[in-house]
Amino acid sequence: MTDINELREKFNKNPNDYNLMMDYAIMLSDIGENEEALKLFKNLRHLFPENPQVLYNIAIILEKLKYFDEALTAYEKAYELDNKNTDIMFNLAVCYIKFKNYEKAEELLLNVIEIDKDDENSYFHLGEIYSKILMHDKAVKFLEKAVTLNPKDTIALFYLAYEYKQIGETEKSINLYNEVITMNPDYSWAYFNLASIYLELGDENKAISFLEKTIKINPADIEAIKLLTKLLFKNKKLIPAEKLLKQSIKILPMSADISYLLAQVYKTLNSKINYLKYLKLAANQSDTFSGNVDILLKEIEEAQK
Repeated sequence: MTDINELREKFNKNPNDYNLMMDYAIMLSDIGENEEALKLFKNLRHLFPENPQVLYNIAIILEKLKYFDEALTAYEKAYELDNKNTDIMFNLAVCYIKFKNYEKAEELLLNVIEIDKDDENSYFHLGEIYSKILMHDKAVKFLEKAVTLNPKDTIALFYLAYEYKQIGETEKSINLYNEVITMNPDYSWAYFNLASIYLELGDENKAISFLEKTIKINPADIEAIKLLTKLLFKNKKLIPAEKLLKQSIKILPMSADISYLLAQVYKTLNSKINYLKYLKLAANQSDTFSGNVDILLKEIEEAQK
């Protein structure tokens, strides 16, 4: 494989070799030198304004730089120039998904799999689209195909597990989430979704266990923290709830929700000083509070009486 320094040296000696310029620009982008790569591709576009590959690479770099509007325009222009290129079609479709233009994305991805029936990524993104527009049966169909093509794709497996739950196939969903965890023990969302399923099934002990695993992997998962606190409260496990929230407040010091939950723990434990302390802390962080701030302020007034 050509080294970047070797390619740079060749390009500097032959700056008018446009094939070399293209190769050098692509390698620069591959190593994260996107601004420099973009300058070279813009030079190439000036020289070859109707070259779809130049526009395609410009779009890729613009996406990396998070200039999504400009990237979309470049992809669309590239597609106008070459509407049979599956790479351009796929990237344009994924860009359309970012902009929630699901109809155009769907059309392009269906065209891709008509040309390449084994394009796993296109099946996955079609499943993603159908999930977003709540067509869960179709989402399952395309995600199953993606998983068939690549059984080790944990993201596709995770999405398929979610979609099985949406169509009422709870056992299949549980089995797939466990498969995801076996393949990737640090996939915290899989633990969280299993906790949600077991909570719905009425098995609070399993729900608590999976929430604890979620938080162990991702201590900043505030939704898991809130749900676990709720379950600990319900089961009168106030000391574990206090411990959980005190650990969480160190990781999320500006979270009003965590402060408020900790206040409720101290209220139940009849620790009035700490109850008021954390209520006031929640009020000071009110821009992050998910509840009603006016009700919070009234609660502080009552606590001060």
